[in-house]
Amino acid sequence: MATASAKKTIGNESFLTDNTIRSFLRDADPDSNLLLDDFEFTPEEIRNARTLIVDKWNETPPPVGVYQYDNFPYRYYYMMGTCAHLMYMAANRYRRNELQYTIGGGAVADQSKADSYDKAADKLMAMFNEWMKQEKLRRNMEDGFGQDTGRYY
Repeated sequence: MATASAKKTIGNESFLTDNTIRSFLRDADPDSNLLLDDFEFTPEEIRNARTLIVDKWNETPPPVGVYQYDNFPYRYYYMMGTCAHLMYMAANRYRRNELQYTIGGGAVADQSKADSYDKAADKLMAMFNEWMKQEKLRRNMEDGFGQDTGRYY
């Protein structure tokens, strides 16, 4: 049975906004994206990344707490997982658009960023996965023993 505390946000109670995510990824100002002159991620991509990380939580055993993208209570790790998915999305885009060409006697490979984005995404996702494993273990133990077992991360 879900308790009231299961729905309470842990830590910062404000909703994770697109602007918070963009700020973390340095994607908050189109003028600062010199090559793009636009945001790197669309609102739809951000929403999709949020949904994917919450789905990962919901679908990873053991089933402790079921959430939607608008009520996931762990704001920091929610942002880390969301950003990991955004970086994977960007890596896929860069991989698909990669083409090295020569112009004016020099080589240009402005879309050769997939490996860097994958590496950044892997780091963020590893952080999320380790936290999720520990938090699900903690919550499963708490549900089994009926007491707060403390946080182990």
